[in-house]
Amino acid sequence: PEMPAISKSLETPSSVQTEKSVCPFDNVPGPQSLKVISQLWSYVPALSTEFTAGTLFQAMNLGNLLSWGGNAKFFQKFFNVYGPVVRLHGPFGGDVLLLSRPEHASIVFQSEGAQPVRACLDSVEKYRLQHRRLRQAGPFLMSGPEWEKIHETLEKPLFNSPMQHFKTIDLICDQFVERVFSVRNLQDEMPKTFKNDILKWCLECVCSVTLKRKLGFMDPTGLSPNSDPGQILEGVIGATEAIRKCEYGFHIWKFVETPAWRSLVKNCDLIDSILGKYVERAQSTLREKKDIKSMEDISIIESLLLKDDILVEDVMTVMLDMLLIGANATAHSISFLLYHLSKAPRCQKKLYDEIMKQSKEITMNSLQNQPYLQACIKESMRLNPPIPILNRVLAKDAVIHKYFIPKGTYVLIAVHLASLREEYFEDAKTFRPERWLSQEISPLAQELQVFASMPFGHGPKSCQAKELAQMEIGLLINKLLKKFYIEYNYGELESSNSLLATPTKPLNFRFVDRV
Repeated sequence: PEMPAISKSLETPSSVQTEKSVCPFDNVPGPQSLKVISQLWSYVPALSTEFTAGTLFQAMNLGNLLSWGGNAKFFQKFFNVYGPVVRLHGPFGGDVLLLSRPEHASIVFQSEGAQPVRACLDSVEKYRLQHRRLRQAGPFLMSGPEWEKIHETLEKPLFNSPMQHFKTIDLICDQFVERVFSVRNLQDEMPKTFKNDILKWCLECVCSVTLKRKLGFMDPTGLSPNSDPGQILEGVIGATEAIRKCEYGFHIWKFVETPAWRSLVKNCDLIDSILGKYVERAQSTLREKKDIKSMEDISIIESLLLKDDILVEDVMTVMLDMLLIGANATAHSISFLLYHLSKAPRCQKKLYDEIMKQSKEITMNSLQNQPYLQACIKESMRLNPPIPILNRVLAKDAVIHKYFIPKGTYVLIAVHLASLREEYFEDAKTFRPERWLSQEISPLAQELQVFASMPFGHGPKSCQAKELAQMEIGLLINKLLKKFYIEYNYGELESSNSLLATPTKPLNFRFVDRV
């Protein structure tokens, strides 16, 4: 194919190339053993057609060479051996390109167009398209004009949701603070199940925003396993774990029903059965409303139901995506922000002082006037992004690091590794929120940092609920720091750095009353 023009974006003197210097795709380095295996597997057409490119990584398990653990550290092995651009030959067809440098990520994102293609979560896609026989896989997985319709419909309600639902989220945060008081032990420590308490708070926020009703996840008397919130919590925890297992290792579930696949189906069916009741109620509410004067009068789910070209099943997938992906990502972000503040007493004190300078009542304006809070959130997400690996299907031919990369190549970007590069973040592994407030950064470095830390993704496929998530996190941290000094006394807390990342140890934070 004809070589594309070299992108002028973010060029450094060493990256400027001429067309003659561009190397063909076959020259991209990578393990040759995979190329041999790829050639052998080409003689097994049944597997080749069943296997999708989104699962390529997880299918590889070749001893010490490829011990895929589903996390970003795995990528580093390849970059250490083959350099910044690595090609992996898919055992069942389809190649994958590994990237970690921000300037390379920028080329991918700037060429993706209005309807980017993202390949991931094959297990959820199979559940929806084959088990449930839905017409679409859901907004997180789908692409093209159908995705664009849902994306545009969600844009305004999600943009307005921080202001619209501020008071509701404020009350839910108060309930969380009361929960901390009630579950801590005599040493002021949280129980080993505190991760679930954070998830409950996230789920209550999601349901309050999407359904415009509180379901009772933060009930001080606890959750009944048979209640709607109790079953949703069980379903989300079970489905999340099942997705992690399905997306890890050899995808045998594509051919036979594995325990992980059965668990995924069972838990997603459970969540769908409960959400279905609330979607039906939303439909009834809309029928009863004679005159809808303002979009602020309706929930996000109702705004979707009002669109003639969006089906009820599309509304259900939006809800499930927000519960499985949105709530888990926010819970992960809160967990690590509390951890980093506990390990950096100076930063915690500086943030507390900023919070206490504001008026007694927290408002949207007071949150927006807390630059150090926003810097702390950014810095925590840089160190521990909730989604540490982003993936795209290259929308058009591109040149990356002097290599010609053809349209349709599957690209995985290890954003977690990019965010730890010393070239863009001095003392990169240290929690230092001040770096986001400094004006001593060169224009090139400022532009590259957009691609060096992308906790919410980038471009049209980035998280639409970014402002909402930041408001929820900021509000909860305000409430907690006003009441407590936070400690963590159990060594280093690490992230799984996998798809739907999670802390690898219990969150035994110590919440000490402020005098």
